[in-house]
Amino acid sequence: MTDEPDRALRTASALMSRELSLVDIFTGGQHATTLLAHDGESEFVVRAFPADQDAAVREAEILSRISGLGVWVPQLVAVNSDLGEPVIVTSRVRGAAPDVALSPMAIAGEMAAALIRIHELDGTGLRPIPAEPPRGQSALALRAQREWDTLDIGDPVLTHGDFWCGNALWESHRLTGVVDWSGARSGPRGVDLAWCRQDLVLLGSPEAAGVFLDEYERLLGARVDDITAWDVQAAAQAHDRVETWLPNYLGIGRLEMTAELLRERLDGWNSTL
Repeated sequence: MTDEPDRALRTASALMSRELSLVDIFTGGQHATTLLAHDGESEFVVRAFPADQDAAVREAEILSRISGLGVWVPQLVAVNSDLGEPVIVTSRVRGAAPDVALSPMAIAGEMAAALIRIHELDGTGLRPIPAEPPRGQSALALRAQREWDTLDIGDPVLTHGDFWCGNALWESHRLTGVVDWSGARSGPRGVDLAWCRQDLVLLGSPEAAGVFLDEYERLLGARVDDITAWDVQAAAQAHDRVETWLPNYLGIGRLEMTAELLRERLDGWNSTL
């Protein structure tokens, strides 16, 4: 075991006052080391964040707020509030990364239904998102900055903040849960909608991005009239760094992905905005 997983497991064992053993290391994300651990009876998920980040504490606060979603989201077990070694231990949500054979269209429908459930939750008191316009000097960033004051930020909901297929868990074609809640905020529903639409594009299906929005609006019973403006905000955030997301997609089994393919798909989508 490398130093980081070993350190996370030791911290988690101390938090729970019993020894945990490593079962697996999850590879679908970059901002936390995520482990599956076992105490001899039950399995737990251990997430360790970089030192001096408050993500573990923030995620613990969010999990207490969304606990009404039951087994569909992680349940808090323990958290280390020491920012020198931020670690959180939760229950394991059943499911796995989406099968590579699962079509983006099927992913789109399940993600839309999940997002409706999330957006029904109260985000009052959480930090707002977006907090500021995207930075940068690309044409997209400059457009996003110009359009910043035109965004409709009324009617805030609880937003996940990183709503893509790799933060959902699946059994066959069904979504069984949503994880990685450290970035949850209070903000417009367009934040999550645009982020998920962009993910479906990166999976290779702009058509699925349209299906996702249509299904969300059908379940919501209303149109999201400013979705293009939110798509621009998401595009501006992705423009300078989409290649760095390659490990995330490889980590959920999308081995066909390359940095060049991500760039090609993003640029093609952005040209339509």
